[in-house]
Amino acid sequence: MRLRQAVQHSRELIERWINQHVLNGKTNDELEGTLFVYGNEVHSLLKTSAGDWVLEPQDVPQVVVFRKEEESEPINMCCACGQDYASFKDSIQCCAYLD
Repeated sequence: MRLRQAVQHSRELIERWINQHVLNGKTNDELEGTLFVYGNEVHSLLKTSAGDWVLEPQDVPQVVVFRKEEESEPINMCCACGQDYASFKDSIQCCAYLD
């Protein structure tokens, strides 16, 4: 059950991110090949010949992400979907599981 919830949550986050960026005017060419990381899951966003978006899973045994020092400043944007907020607190609650 927990694994199913994690997969569903990662898909929801990815779909929100895609929708937000499409609404912000990103083109298909800009979105094509976007790499999504959730835990140790990695997926590439690809467009099929029929024009549909698919998430292609990548076989990666371990994922390590390093941030540049200038990127460590808190910004008022959800890291998952890219939506802007008036406060940092609102931005980190956007795509978080909160009961």
